[in-house]
Amino acid sequence: MNFSATSLTYLSAIVWVFPPLRQYRTFFFKYFLILAISDILDLLFLNFFRIKIPSLYIFISFCLLIALQNSEYLKKKKLVLIGLVLLVSCLSFFRIGNNSYLTLIALLHLMVIIRILYLFIIVVAQKQTISFFYLVLTFYEFTVLLKFSNYLFPFNVEAHTYFYITTGFELLVGIFFTLFREESPKLVYKLK
Repeated sequence: MNFSATSLTYLSAIVWVFPPLRQYRTFFFKYFLILAISDILDLLFLNFFRIKIPSLYIFISFCLLIALQNSEYLKKKKLVLIGLVLLVSCLSFFRIGNNSYLTLIALLHLMVIIRILYLFIIVVAQKQTISFFYLVLTFYEFTVLLKFSNYLFPFNVEAHTYFYITTGFELLVGIFFTLFREESPKLVYKLK
């Protein structure tokens, strides 16, 4: 079966619509909702309007980072958040070089990884459990970071092969998050 990159992209967008439904009313709902919306927006702009908006990824990556914050923290830091939103919005619409876009996106995804690892450590410390949900989420974000890093520092891997491998893995992760929630007993290992 010959599976084109376009077919894989559409399949990925379809698969990533379902995790927000499964994660509804959890802490991660907004995160997965942003991921679903971003794929749909990307396909909409690229295929129907023939517009590629790299600056959209900066804004989406920033929104992913914000989605992983507690709402109490966001209320407390409202002015800082408004300033950061304005800064990211301005950076998103200035015409800067591709490497600058990719560097900023990679940096934002690195911050997302750090935030997920922080949440993982909090769960381990408070509940004395290891949740594989966080580890899979970290690994997913790491593959996203690798995709952007490949543009900054090209690996010695053929581009189509790399796209198929990472997108295939991301499809599996999307299915995983459609099946499991953070509190799923099958994903929790008690330390004591």
